[in-house]
Formats: sequence, C-alpha cells, structure tokens
Amino acid sequence: MAVHPLHTLTLLALLGTTSVTALAGQACPQGEVSTVLVTAHSYFETNDSTDVGALSWFYGMANWVHADTNEDFIRAELLLRVGDCYDEFLVEESVRLLQQLGFIDRAEVTGAPQPDGSVDVVVETWNRWTLQFEPRFRLQEGFEFAGLDITERNLFGRGIVLGGFYRQNRELLNVGGRFETPHLLGTRWDARLQASRTRIGTAFQQGFFYPFIGEVGHKAAVQSFVQLEDQFSYSLPAGETYSNVVQPYGQQSSQITAARRIGRPGRLTIFGGGLSREEWDYPRFPNGADVIRDEDFGNAEPAPPLITGILAPQLRDYSTTRVNLILAQRHLSFQRRERLDALRGAQDVAVGAEAALVVGRSIPLFGSSAVHEDSDFFGRIRLFAGLAPGNWVLASAISVEGRKIFGEVEDGWKDVLAEFDIYSYWRPSQNSRHTLFARISGAGGWSVTGPFQLTLGGVSGLRGYALDDHPGGRRLIASLEDRIYFASPRNGFIDLGMTAFVDVGSIWDAGVPFGADSGSLATGGAGLRIGFPGGTRGVTRIDVAFPLNGPDPFSAPTFRISAELLGLRRGVEDRQLRRSRRAGGGGGIIPDPSVAR
Repeated sequence: MAVHPLHTLTLLALLGTTSVTALAGQACPQGEVSTVLVTAHSYFETNDSTDVGALSWFYGMANWVHADTNEDFIRAELLLRVGDCYDEFLVEESVRLLQQLGFIDRAEVTGAPQPDGSVDVVVETWNRWTLQFEPRFRLQEGFEFAGLDITERNLFGRGIVLGGFYRQNRELLNVGGRFETPHLLGTRWDARLQASRTRIGTAFQQGFFYPFIGEVGHKAAVQSFVQLEDQFSYSLPAGETYSNVVQPYGQQSSQITAARRIGRPGRLTIFGGGLSREEWDYPRFPNGADVIRDEDFGNAEPAPPLITGILAPQLRDYSTTRVNLILAQRHLSFQRRERLDALRGAQDVAVGAEAALVVGRSIPLFGSSAVHEDSDFFGRIRLFAGLAPGNWVLASAISVEGRKIFGEVEDGWKDVLAEFDIYSYWRPSQNSRHTLFARISGAGGWSVTGPFQLTLGGVSGLRGYALDDHPGGRRLIASLEDRIYFASPRNGFIDLGMTAFVDVGSIWDAGVPFGADSGSLATGGAGLRIGFPGGTRGVTRIDVAFPLNGPDPFSAPTFRISAELLGLRRGVEDRQLRRSRRAGGGGGIIPDPSVAR
C-alpha cells in the first residue's frame, strides 16, 4: 500500500512534538518558569479595600517619603529566572535571601501553575521604614539624650545605605558617617565604608564581602580592614567611689579570606583559608586609664595608681600575622514558624547541626621585628544544633576560642573565651496567643590578656538590674518568659502584646578587674510589646523589672525601652563577649545558624 508523503511528514512532526514535550517534562518536572511578577508594597497599604479613615493623609505622606525597592534589584536577589525549572527549594531560599536584606521586613514568593504546564513566580515584599531620623535616648537611669542617626537604608530603591550619626552612650562617643552598597557594579559583592571620630581618636572600617548565596552558593570571600581608637569601660561594684574605669586602646585588624562549599543543601562541607593581621596597642595613650563618677563619662578623671595596677594584667600589647584554615560541616534545613520573637510575623529557624572550625598559625611577616610580635596558634570552634518538633523550637550553640603562645615566659593558652546557649520556644497550639520562651546562657573568660569584663545586669542579663550591676568574669543566666499577643487594631496598623518574665543568674569574680561573686540572684518584670507597622518581625519592648531577692528585693525598679534582643531573631552570641574577641581569621564568612530569618 502506498503511503502519501504528506501523511509521513505529519506523523513525524507529531512524534517530534511529543518527544520534545516529553523531554521538557522530564527536564522540568515541576514546570518551567514563564514569568516573574514582582510587587514591592508601599510601607502602608492604602488600596480601596482598606479602611484608613482619618489616617489616610498620614499613610499617603509616609509612602511618598519612603523609597520603594526597585523591582530589578529584587529580581537580582532571586534564585529563579525566566526559563529556569521551577524548584520549591529555590523559592524558599529566595525568601530567605530577601529577608536577609536589612531594609526588607518580610517577603513572600509563590508559584502559580499555568494551563500550559509552566509556572508564574509571584514575588511580594514589604519594607521596613528606611529613611531613619532616629533620636537616641537612655531611659534606664533617667532621661538622657544619647545621640542622633540620620540614615537612608534603601537609597534609589537599591539597598544602598548612606547616613550620618552622632552617638553618645556611656564610654562611647562616635561622630561620623557610613556607606554600604550591595550588588557592587552589578555583582554579588557587597561594599562597606564607615569613618568616625571617637572620644580619644578615630575609627575606620572598610570591607568587600562576597557571601555564600543562601544554601546553594559555592563560594564566598571577604576583605576587611578595621582601625579603631576607643575606650573599654569596666564597671565597679556598687558602693565604690567610682562607677566605671575607662581604658583607652588602639586596635587594627585586617584579613583576606576565601572559602568554598561542596555537597548539596542540607549536607554541605566548607573549606577555605586566608591571611590575617591583628594589633592591640596601649602605650600610644600616655595618660592611661580614667575613672568615672556616677556614670558621668563626660567628666573623666585620671585613674589613681591602685586602679591602673589592677588593669595591668589585661593591657598586654601584641601583634601577629596568621595563616588561617577554615573547615565546617553544615547539615541544616529551615522551617518557618510564627510568633516566636515577633508578635505575629514569621521567621525561618535552622533545623539540624553545624560544626565550624577556624585555626591559625602566626608567621614572621608584616612586622616580624615588632617588640610584641607574638608567635602563637589561634583556634575557634562553634557548634550548633536545632530542632522543631510539633509546637516546639529548640536551639543550642557552643563557642570556644583561644590562642596558645610559644617561646615566652607566659607560654600556654591565653585569651580563652567561651559561651553556650540553649533557647526554647513552645506554643500550646497554632492559634494560641501565648509563646513561652526559655533560655539558659553561660559565658566566661580565662587568662585574658586584653580588656575583658562581664556584668550580670542589662537587657540581655538579669533585667531587673542596670547594665553595670555585678561585674565579674564568668556568668550563668536562665530566663523564662510568656509572650502574649493581644491584637492588631485598625486593620493591622500596629501589633500589640505584653510579656511577663523571670531571670535568675550568678556571676563569679574569675580574677577579672573589679569582679566579685554575686551569689544567686533573681529579677522579674512585665512589659508591653509593640510591632510597627503591623506584621513586622521587629518588636519594641517597654519593660519594668525589679529584684526578687538580694539586699533590696522589690525595690528600685528598672524601666527600659529596647528592641527585642533575646531570641533567635538576633542570634545567641553574647554581646559583652564580642567586644573582647580576638579578630582571628575568617570572621563572618560562615553564616551564623543561630540567627533566624
């Protein structure tokens, strides 16, 4: 039987089409991305369905002043492009990348399947308020002006930070400006520059950063330089003639580090290396330490010899150049949970484990003839584990660092700093307005040759005491807190809630200047929690707390206005320990898994 040529061509064409379609389905089992739709919401929603009432003029003015994020900038952060295979994991990673930007409060990325099998990617973002005119006040010890920041955090809608600041807080006085830009020259490189005057000199920071892109990026690099002339404040026990001692110091550190990741998300191995330089200097300030009366840091007096003698063991000049090696194993995934640190916003918490190690060995380079050039070995290890079973979220972290000095009378391990944290959240049900938060945190130092001291009070310690109360060298704190969400009135204009909390803890002398054993102390309190605008992940607290035991129980309440600092939203690193850390190498190149996004 004869076959018509036209029929043959038609059959071959149909077979070819079917084959191509089948191959496309195999290549992109979830469909191909056909369109990426981006909506950068104004700061306040003012559509026709929103009852804004008498506040409409305020909403309109605020949206006019506020800089909406450029759509092309948002697209550049996404891990999916038109023509890519749709992947739910890359969608979730894109959300985390957007929320890591300092000016985006929350983001949503979803896939909308189309009749032809393709997928539209729909992106929505909500910004934080980016034009910040921020007067600073201290309300802990009465009303006190503490400075002014004027900063635009999203210049031209492209995440550029440009600002100036005047900050006067206790021993710190900084007057200067800063500039930061992500996506430098259209790349993934970030650049940062900051310069200021301090009470005793100058401060300068510069850096270029290429971060690991979410959990899928394979490379990262950092170049940074820091030069700082400033003061370290020691607290004295209550009842002493002076409230504080301030020691001037000079610090200079720099590094060039690169790292690479291999493996797949959820099972990544990280390795890298680099070169770092660090110097700590005290003789350049011949007048030495000053003493402060009644926390009046503007009227310092020269410290008497008895005070300077107490500080001497922590004023060892040193400088060193090191070659550093970085190794890490990262087995992490992320789960989204609501109402943990936010009133009703969501954040991603890390689940799994990570171990990170940095080791460095000094080499005779860049100042090997210096009098205080150290021959040493530096090591830092960080361990993290997270769980999220049912209505629980659990996270724990341990960090230890130190350096072993060779070839001197003081051979041995020095500058050992360690901390551990266990955080937990529990919600009775998904619809519950209560979140029960608990934590146990410990921190301490051993044989420290630079300025170092911890205190028991403050917003991250026993909240019924002031920041300077109960100085020491090793500290243990436990907290229990009930965070309650009330409502979001006026169609979500603002989120309102409250909290009630109890803190217990102790601090030990540990041989640090002006340290003393505190015994077991407890404080309790309550406060308001405010989220503005509604749905934000940021929270402002207005707390009042007081001692529950000790020499003056239920007296001298401490009133405090602060951001929500306790929780995974900010990470678990101890802020007082941070100021005494040696620079080491590889700082910041491995993301901190304890920081929820």
